[in-house]
Parts: sequence; structure tokens; C-alpha cells
Amino acid sequence: MDACKAASSERFANRVLGIHRFVNRSLVARLLQYMLPDDTTATAAPASPLVRQLGKNALVVDADALLLKPAPGAAFPPYFLVAFEASGYVRGLVLLALYPVLSVLSHGARAKAMAFVSFCGLRRDEAARIGRAVLPKLFFREAPGMHAAMEPLNALPEKVKVVAVSRTFPTVMVEAFLKEYVGFDAVAGRELEGGSRYLTGVTTEVDMENLAARVLKQTEKTIKTTSCSYYPKPMVFHDGRLAFTPTPAAALAMYMYLPFAVVLAVLRIAIYVLLPWRVSSVVAGLTGVRVRVIGATPAAEDGDDDAGGTGKPCSGRLYACNHRTLLDPVGIACALRRPVAAVTYSLSRLSEVLSPIPLRRLTRNRDKDRRRMSAMLARGDVVVCPEGTTCREPYLLRFSPLFAELAPEVTPVAVDARTTVFYATSTSPIAKSFDSVYFLMNPRPEYSVQFLEPVNTESGKSSIELANEVQGALAAALGFEGTALTRKDKYLLLAGNEGVVKTQ
Repeated sequence: MDACKAASSERFANRVLGIHRFVNRSLVARLLQYMLPDDTTATAAPASPLVRQLGKNALVVDADALLLKPAPGAAFPPYFLVAFEASGYVRGLVLLALYPVLSVLSHGARAKAMAFVSFCGLRRDEAARIGRAVLPKLFFREAPGMHAAMEPLNALPEKVKVVAVSRTFPTVMVEAFLKEYVGFDAVAGRELEGGSRYLTGVTTEVDMENLAARVLKQTEKTIKTTSCSYYPKPMVFHDGRLAFTPTPAAALAMYMYLPFAVVLAVLRIAIYVLLPWRVSSVVAGLTGVRVRVIGATPAAEDGDDDAGGTGKPCSGRLYACNHRTLLDPVGIACALRRPVAAVTYSLSRLSEVLSPIPLRRLTRNRDKDRRRMSAMLARGDVVVCPEGTTCREPYLLRFSPLFAELAPEVTPVAVDARTTVFYATSTSPIAKSFDSVYFLMNPRPEYSVQFLEPVNTESGKSSIELANEVQGALAAALGFEGTALTRKDKYLLLAGNEGVVKTQ
């Protein structure tokens, strides 16, 4: 327990999370005035509109003041994301079309109407997934000054519990962010009506004070058994297709740009598939695609069938890169101006057909995968992504050590992808098929590629040590942070499964 608390405290100290609007100059003093045994100070302090006392050892905080900007359409982006991510472009367009009518309604009526359009007919588990995997990134993006806001909560005694209450959003939309990433003990919001599996989108009117007290009581029972997992954490994983804040104006611009985006993607795919590598990058650059190479590129490998008699057959060069999108190997091939082969754990048929380079599926069977990659390496250069899955944020997942057993040396490649409209990664099997297409649908998609010094795999270190060494080198080059998280951790959080796919 002590070790858990110490580790959690260290994470909290290194990566303090919060929200700028939660903090003003007097909020720390007000929180302490509620709880410190100074009767004269407590009685003299006027009531705060953001913080109210609930019982002897609990505070109620207005979550809407933390999450929303003081503008009439501030609640639109979260509801639009729910509509868009759950049901696609059509439901999002319906909500956008209704916005002129919504803007003249009162705040409460507007929230009810947006909740109905966004959640009507939605499965409960899908609503929970969006609240857990998609919306936290939006709330992070819309609250730039988060560091100072956690200081008041950190200053309170441990016995004091803090409940966040929202009158604008249903609990399912804000609970994951406010509890897991900000650190509130409990969250109470509007309740959505519906059956055991599906929601009607109708929100019920409740007494927020009573609801907060009830939620806090239920939470205290849970905390007794899960006290170590209840600290704010950095955001490593998130899902969703939109890479911008979908305000009404931005959402309208996205729908207007969409036909041009499809044409751009088709044109760019044709360029990479049909043209030679030496000219494809130049022509694609005329359409807005940019591949930025940092430093020198390695020459083609001229190795023999058995490099130095090591038993590691290798006539090509092995590249190990961090995994940002499915197009990482394509970006490396563009930087090298020559084709490379690539291996991946999950690959849709559409991605395989559209790929301008050879792609092979891995089976997660160590012996089979070793033989498959060795055979590919004997025919030419191979790119492997040891993380096994993509990560959007500046973190590196744990590296699988198998790649360190295939060749006498490995060339680490630090890659980074930048998009402005659409993310090019997804955890949904169907949506994943279009990841590469969505990357090319961005107005100016960009890849940066940096080749690092080769790592000798015959230095006497174990494959695990070599994998950690490569991970550390890539993290240092990119300014990222290495973690021990895995593909399983990502999919359990974002998709509710272990990310296991059928292989051939």
C-alpha cells in the first residue's frame, strides 16, 4: 500500500493535472476555509459560487464552471463528438443543422435537446466508451491552464471528499475525465433514461445536492477497496476521429471540406501506388503531403547471407520505429526513396490492398513470427514497430524484444505524424480499415523521420535489454516518455477488449 501511494504521489507530482477555470486567486483559501477548524474565518467567508459544502467532510464543485467557456455554444463540441463518434456523419450533421434553433433556447432546454439528439438510440456501453476514450482529450484541449487547478485539491486533507456536479452534461460524458484525470472523488450529472442496453436520450431532472450526496456515499464504499487507483493520471491513450475542437463553425467547415478531402485522399493514394518512389514524394508534396527527414539517411544494406557467421541471416537492414500510424513504414520508405517491407499485428484487407509497400501480418506466435520476419529480411529492408499498436500522445509503449533477435544490428527510426482535421488511428475494427485514408484526407499531413545510430544486437545484452535501449533512444530523440504499457492496456481502456485480432 505504501509503495502504491508513493508511486502514485510521484506521478502526481510530475504530471499535475487540472483545469484553469477551476482556479481563481481565492479558491485555495476558500477550500481551506471550509475545512480548517477556524470558526471565525469560516463564518466570515462569503459563499463561493464554485464550491459549496456538503456535510462535514465533503465539498461540491461546479463542474460546468471548469469545463465550459463563458459562451452560449460552449457545450456544443462535447455533444457533437458524442453524436459524430457514435453514429457517424449523419447524426453529427443533424445536430449541427439544429444549432441555430438550439442557440435561442435557454441553457437547460439547449442541454436537454442536444442530449436527446446525441444519445437517442445509443447503446449504453457505446456511450460509456465515448465518455471514457474520446471526450477526455477534448476537455484537456479546451482547458489549457490545468496545472494550477489541482493545487487546491492537493492542499485539502485526505478525509475531505470533493464531488463534481454538472447540470449541463450527463454523468457518462464527464465522469471518466473528472475522476481519472482530474482527481475528483465522485461525479454527479444529468441522468439519461433508457432500458438496460439502449438510451432514449431523455434526461431527468434531479436534485443535484441529493444526487451528489448519494454518489459520494457509493463512491466511499468503492474507495475502500480501490484506494491505490484513485489518483489523477496523464493521458496516454484516447480514441476518436476528429483532431480539432468541433465548434459549430469548425464542424461546418469540416463538412464543407469533406468532399475535397475524399478527392485528395484518392489522388494521394494513386500517386504513391502508381509512381516510382524517387518521384512519388515530390509529386505528393504538390498536393500538401510533407515528409520531413531529420539528419542523414542510411544507404542500402549490402550484407551477405550470414552476417559474420552469427546465425542471423540478413541481406537487408532492419528498422525499428515507434508506432504513430499505419503509414509509419510508408513514411520511412519515402525518406529512403526506396521500398521497404513491413510487418504489423493487425491489418485490414483494405489497408493491405492500398499499401504501396509489402505488408505482412504477424501471428503473435513467436516462432512463426521469427521465421516470417527472417524470410522477409533475407529479401530486403524490413520495418517493424515493436510497440505493437499506435499511440497518439508523446509516450512510447513497451517494446516487444523479438526484433532484437533477427539481425546483427537494428537501426532505430524516430517518426512522428501531424494531422489537423482527422486522426489516423482507431480501435474499432471497421474504422481501423480507413485509418490510412483518413491520414491522407487531412489538408497538410506531415511525417517527420529521423534515423538514429544503429544498435549492435551482438553486444552480449539480452533481447529485452536491447529493446529497452532502442525505446530509450527513440524517446530521447522525440522528446517522448517511455512507459511499460502495452497494446492490451490500450484496448482495455479504449475498446473494452484486449485488442486480439484474427490472423491468417
